[in-house]
Amino acid sequence: MGRKIWLALAVAVVVAASFAAGAVAAKQKAAPDPRPKTVTKGLDYFHARQKTDGGFGTMAATAWVILGAVASGERIGSSMWTVDGKNPFGYLQANSHEAAATGPDVDNAPVYYARAIMSYVAAGRPERVFVAGTPRIDLLAKLYSYQDIVDGSPTKGSFSPATSSRTFQAVHTTAWAILALRAMGETATTRFKDAEQWLATQQRADGGFPAQASDDSSNCEDTAVSIQALTLAPDGALDPGIIPAARQFLQANQRADGGFPYRPGTGTDAWATAAGIQAILAMSERPDGADWQVGANTPKSALGDLQRQTGAYDKKRGDPTGPLQTTSWALVALRDKPFTTYPRTRPPALKAFVFRPQMKTVLPKNGTKYTNTRSVLIRATYTDGDKGTGVNPKACRVYVDAVNKTKPADIGRYSLHLQLKNVPNGEHTYKLEIVDHAGNVKKVERRFTVAVPVPTPTPTPPYTPPPYTPPPYTPPATIYPTPTPPITATPYSSPSTVTTDTPTPYQSGGYPVTGAPVASPSPSGSPGATSGGDSGSAAGFLGGTLLAMLPIGAAIAYLAFHRREQALSAAGEGSVLSGGGSAWERLKGALGRSKDLVRPAGR
Repeated sequence: MGRKIWLALAVAVVVAASFAAGAVAAKQKAAPDPRPKTVTKGLDYFHARQKTDGGFGTMAATAWVILGAVASGERIGSSMWTVDGKNPFGYLQANSHEAAATGPDVDNAPVYYARAIMSYVAAGRPERVFVAGTPRIDLLAKLYSYQDIVDGSPTKGSFSPATSSRTFQAVHTTAWAILALRAMGETATTRFKDAEQWLATQQRADGGFPAQASDDSSNCEDTAVSIQALTLAPDGALDPGIIPAARQFLQANQRADGGFPYRPGTGTDAWATAAGIQAILAMSERPDGADWQVGANTPKSALGDLQRQTGAYDKKRGDPTGPLQTTSWALVALRDKPFTTYPRTRPPALKAFVFRPQMKTVLPKNGTKYTNTRSVLIRATYTDGDKGTGVNPKACRVYVDAVNKTKPADIGRYSLHLQLKNVPNGEHTYKLEIVDHAGNVKKVERRFTVAVPVPTPTPTPPYTPPPYTPPPYTPPATIYPTPTPPITATPYSSPSTVTTDTPTPYQSGGYPVTGAPVASPSPSGSPGATSGGDSGSAAGFLGGTLLAMLPIGAAIAYLAFHRREQALSAAGEGSVLSGGGSAWERLKGALGRSKDLVRPAGR
């Protein structure tokens, strides 16, 4: 028994583990979005138009957007539809429905109330229909106030915005009122049945329905809305030929592109085509079935052709009238939701559509620090998903330190890059704004730092000239003459007789020098002075040369001159000096030796 219990527990654990693994795998592999791109692009457009108050500009437009978004699988109370804590339903509750119904952008008050009721039901808040808006009013009671309930009246049961003329837009208004009553579950009331009966009487001979009772001209939009309203009548309450005749009218006026015009013979109209798709569904047929194909075209393909790059739908090609209403009605039809069942029965909620572009990579990462370069490359890759309107490169922006750098940036549908050069040291901020064609913006802000080391320059001290130091004085070398043997003078023979020696002519290079010597002046005027002229000239030459060379030469010249004067004086006296020879003879020998000292080399 114990083994069986343990075996059962083991099997249970294995089964539980397998189930958990399967659940994880299913979560990891999310189911693809079943909505066609014509729908998701419309949602993209809605998100781009939502205001900070949660609404879409007006009460009427907001009611329409709620209908289109919920039909597409969205939930307008979710975070995806909340801006600053406010959502579309909150916007309807925060504003006056009466003011909106009579405002300049609404031309039919009961139709406004009918759509407001339908939007409350679509938002999952039908109980607030009776306390709607600010100030609070009963939307259903307001709608009923426009119905003719007078017995015997030819318009009894009809709804009209004008009390003075019960036929004004009565067909159009009554059809929408019936659809709103259906959303609130009012189909069993007498007032509902009276409205059905009156509407059925407004069918024209061509099978179509006009907008107002006094008009004999049928149109496709009101015929398609009337088909939806009349299919809600209890079985047997109406002539069974009414619906087939109306169907024939629509099919007869279907255009070559598969769409429907407002009036026969005009261009394809988005409102008429959306209502036509809903009417086909209300008759339990398929809009893309063989009966509604024109060649390869269908009502859905014709409606899709009216979508712009922003995700919005044109009412007619090139006519952007009421883009929010037009887009919303188109989404309801493209999601196969006729007003006969929707919004009373809401479709299952799908994963909210991610409307903003998504960043895949952003570089440099927040806090990146550059220490060896001043060149910074900003790069980013992004996507708007497979079903968005796509990134619009022309609308994207790049800012660096709050300066617009979009122009030098290379921006594409899936990536961008911007090369920054010579970025100064410090913290820097860059911001990317990636914008899709609908106008949704994804903002990314990052910071990076440049901290490249800067070498510190060595300061150069001011130039101070060094103090002047004179070079040391080096006295000139003293040149001593080579001593020569003393000259033996001829003995003085007689005071009266003076013997004059005849000098040997001076040989220079072997050539004799001739000519009479120039007599030197004799300060004493003695006759013997004339014979010493040659020696005097040599002494003068030596003195001048020494004087020119350096100052000490002047002193030497002076001393030589002084001694010469003394010698001349002694010679004049004819005295013989100690050791032999007269003063003159010794002087002449000294002068001869001085010539050898100053004579240039090779002379």
